[in-house]
Amino acid sequence: MARAAMAWPASLASLLALATCLAAAPATGGDLRIAPVSLTLQAGEAAAVLWLSNTGQAPMHAQARIFAWTQVDGREVLAPTRDLAVSPPLLEIPPQQRQLVRVLRLTDLDPAVESSYRLVVDELPAAAPPADAPATPLLRYSLPVFVPTAAPPLGARLSARVEDDAGGRRMLRLDNTGDRHARIAELAFIGAGGRVHPLAPNLAGYVLAGRYKHWPMPADAGDPPYGRFQADVDGRPVVLVPAPDRLGGR
Repeated sequence: MARAAMAWPASLASLLALATCLAAAPATGGDLRIAPVSLTLQAGEAAAVLWLSNTGQAPMHAQARIFAWTQVDGREVLAPTRDLAVSPPLLEIPPQQRQLVRVLRLTDLDPAVESSYRLVVDELPAAAPPADAPATPLLRYSLPVFVPTAAPPLGARLSARVEDDAGGRRMLRLDNTGDRHARIAELAFIGAGGRVHPLAPNLAGYVLAGRYKHWPMPADAGDPPYGRFQADVDGRPVVLVPAPDRLGGR
């Protein structure tokens, strides 16, 4: 069964480093519904559209912004962008009504690999804050937006390795050397005797094109953790077996 996009408590920290769970179902949280929960601007398309619906009994106020999205040292990073824009950026949606929102292309992008962005939608309180204070969002939603290469993409290309982070934690690292993102779900390690160690049930996240992402290894996976990893990648079951020199033995 498809799952809804996760609504995150609003804070600057959560905006600058997001690891948001998304799936192909309307985003839900309170009275706000968003559909679809991911967008792709194909070559030649000037805009992509989505709907914000207010299922409640009172007017709803919201703000929509777009950020460039990348992964640095295996972590999610957002930054301002002039590649895309959102229209309208501020919304007031009457009860039981919906509002069309457009993500507009501002530049002629022709990336060598897929470009990635996050559309961040903040549900705002009805009462306006004092003039010298910013509005504190009630809920925050983060949706992926992708701009693929003009040429047909070759697709994601994943490889696995096990390594330690700066704090000494054993981590799975998935590298994507392809030209398209990989959507990872039901991520698990299969150890000795076929024992299954879940790393990230349901939607684990995305590995962007040309980037990598980390997940913590189970403490009882072994040292080094001989075995294999399995996941649903873009809806297909995939098994990843690290090479012996990538098992991170201590």
